[in-house]
Amino acid sequence: MKKVKRRSKGHKFLVVLLSILTVIFILLAGAAGTLWYLHSSGKRKLMQAPVTETTSGDIQRDGQYIRYKGKEYKYKDSMINILVSGIDKHGSIDEKVQGIEGLADSIVLASIDTENNQLYLTAIPRDTMTEIRQTDTDGNFVKTTQDKLSLQYGYGADATESNELMVKAVSNILGSLPIQRYCSLSMDAVPIINDAVGGVDVVPTEDVIGNGLIWFYGGRPYHLWGQDALKYVQTRDSNTQGSAMVRLDRQKQYLMALYTQTLSQIKGDLTLPITLFNALSPYLSTNISLDEVTYLATELMDINFNPEHFTQIPGEAVFDENYKDGRTVFNVDYDGLQDWLIQTFYTEVPAEDSQQSTSN
Repeated sequence: MKKVKRRSKGHKFLVVLLSILTVIFILLAGAAGTLWYLHSSGKRKLMQAPVTETTSGDIQRDGQYIRYKGKEYKYKDSMINILVSGIDKHGSIDEKVQGIEGLADSIVLASIDTENNQLYLTAIPRDTMTEIRQTDTDGNFVKTTQDKLSLQYGYGADATESNELMVKAVSNILGSLPIQRYCSLSMDAVPIINDAVGGVDVVPTEDVIGNGLIWFYGGRPYHLWGQDALKYVQTRDSNTQGSAMVRLDRQKQYLMALYTQTLSQIKGDLTLPITLFNALSPYLSTNISLDEVTYLATELMDINFNPEHFTQIPGEAVFDENYKDGRTVFNVDYDGLQDWLIQTFYTEVPAEDSQQSTSN
């Protein structure tokens, strides 16, 4: 296999950013009407994480515990994980269009550490090779196969089932990590979110060139509106080596500007998230309930988003020459992944406590 240096299309990254911010919008919406009952009820339900027992090599999960390299670790009860998927389709998220149902082109796990007030965003590449559950046209299970993660979404009978399949697939990749909730968005949400906050101000660090044209000049301030926001994060000069990395930095710049603008607008109008949520409803599918929104809203108010916490699972993109005409796939570095999982989601159990639990 040959290593692939190119990155995926820019519009896919934009869907990731906007999907994440939509989750934040939804969560903040509850702040306008926080009630004690809703807060406690939402916390209780979110903390009741689903756990799947698995055994794989040196990794052993038993409820909320895993054993790795001779040590025992306990899952942090303070963690809440929400799977955010950007779907490569236009129109209603639930509309079924034969042959073009849409794939999960952008997949991000939003993890909230409610004890330490930290937000972690972890990208799972769409080309990640993993176990996919195939179903027939009636939604009945047919078989499992090794294929790209993005394909899993298309096997659902509707958006709800597609999201549930995605949650299972991603949890499987992450060693049965509990994923409590999900949120998915179609492409038509892009201009809605950008314009709902009054547009976004950016200053390109260098010229933004695409198809031989300069779309944005470096050092010049721009107020992005509508399709300009999409163009800003999507455009790159494919003839220039390293342009994908330059574009990635630009996309992160846009995310931070959008995040700042979002918080600023909400402080002046607490009804904005509700208005936006209503506008996004046709393009949004989520199982986050009102009481959960209320609880999470109070948690997110104290969180500062650190760009360094936006990471990608470890692995390598390669070109698979054995697949028909060839295709790009992403192979996960599971050793590196396990180290990251333990560092982010688990705490080490003291040796004496571990021995006691084993003897019991």
